[in-house]
Amino acid sequence: MMNALTQLKSWPFRLFRLPKAWDIKFSPRFLSYTSTLNLFIETPRYILQSATRDQLIELFELRYQIFLEDGSEEEEDNYDLDQFDHVCDHIVILDKDSKKIVGTYRILCSTWADHYYSQGEFSLDHFIKEQGIKLELGRACIHHGHRNGAVIDLLWRGIGEYSVRSGARYLFGCSSIKTISRENALAITHYFQNQNMVGNDYNIHPIGKFDMKLDSEEILHTHYDEAETKKLVPPLLKSYISAGALVYGTPALDIEFKCQDYFTIIDLEKLNSSYRKRYFKEA
Repeated sequence: MMNALTQLKSWPFRLFRLPKAWDIKFSPRFLSYTSTLNLFIETPRYILQSATRDQLIELFELRYQIFLEDGSEEEEDNYDLDQFDHVCDHIVILDKDSKKIVGTYRILCSTWADHYYSQGEFSLDHFIKEQGIKLELGRACIHHGHRNGAVIDLLWRGIGEYSVRSGARYLFGCSSIKTISRENALAITHYFQNQNMVGNDYNIHPIGKFDMKLDSEEILHTHYDEAETKKLVPPLLKSYISAGALVYGTPALDIEFKCQDYFTIIDLEKLNSSYRKRYFKEA
């Protein structure tokens, strides 16, 4: 016969389930969440807007699916979030047919912040001291079924409007490439150097466990297939580089996200003229 304690453990409490993501919804960090700058841009298929508090759970789910999901079946809800999410502006792209979030990224502005996600992976002291408002762009992800030119274009429109309205001088952040191969890191870094895509200011370099310890001579003597190496660079990073971004230092190895992060900076005073005309026009 079951004793009272065994009964309490087995019934009826095992039938009770807390509301979805209750620990996020009712966290003091997110109870009063609101966007600092509100964006709204509509196209025939999509809407880009600043995320509301009610949309946070869905965007954290999308980020988990893109960054961390390994295909295993689990009963628990899974989300990607960190200690910066409650102080960032989150931008979402909605598919007008499904009403679902199909893209998101977050912005942390130096006007309201003095510490950044990228500082966990790179030494940025000299860059952070540089005069000018800075926007850290991060956690950019797009649903697999919506990785098209229209969504990339919409992302840039959002970045451009936010930059103009905030008076930003620099855009920066970790741009991820989905590989943890040392050989790929050497090839990609050598490719960036050969294409004059590397900046040497600010003494930026990976730190601690993120440092792959890629030697400059090792990089210089790495042979690579340019066409195959170029394929490893994702479209969003390619578009940053087309806009005028430079890559600083060697990549940081992020084992948790199974990727290599390349630290990039766009100086908006040196922005590619076509990007300036299309996305960074004053209202």
